[in-house]
Amino acid sequence: MSGEARETEALEQSLARLERLTAALEGIADGTGREAARELLALVLDLHARSLARLSTIIAASDDSAAILEKIVEDRALRAILLLHGLHPHSVEDRLQDVVARMQPQWSARGLHVSLMSASKAFAMVQLQRNGVAEPTDQLRLEIENALTDAAPDLDDILIEMDMTAFYVETAA
Repeated sequence: MSGEARETEALEQSLARLERLTAALEGIADGTGREAARELLALVLDLHARSLARLSTIIAASDDSAAILEKIVEDRALRAILLLHGLHPHSVEDRLQDVVARMQPQWSARGLHVSLMSASKAFAMVQLQRNGVAEPTDQLRLEIENALTDAAPDLDDILIEMDMTAFYVETAA
């Protein structure tokens, strides 16, 4: 296993453990203890967020800031931390436009066209044009959701609007 693969696996395990511990925290019967643990966690996260924000400011002031920021957001672990603290240097919309542009040749080769209709911090809406493609709808939705979620895991919801006009026209012809 490569070093990068080990790092990715370790990150995934840490994130899963974090989710389990956060859920366990909510299950603590002692209200005082639960609130103290929540406050401690909030303070640690706030300290990290402030430190990362200062680091981002220092990087932004450097001569090579764009290249440094791109290297940082390419690193999965660093990207996860920046997203956790709301410090990702690219907007949700920019990240989604990038992934749609990157995936579009693959989708086009299969007769699909995906358009980003709108995006906000919490919500994205895309339109899928199938152009005669008869792939299972659930499979297409999952593929699109996975691509968008990978680019913007901070989204709360993704709406995929299906435009099947071309599909029906071609089928009826």
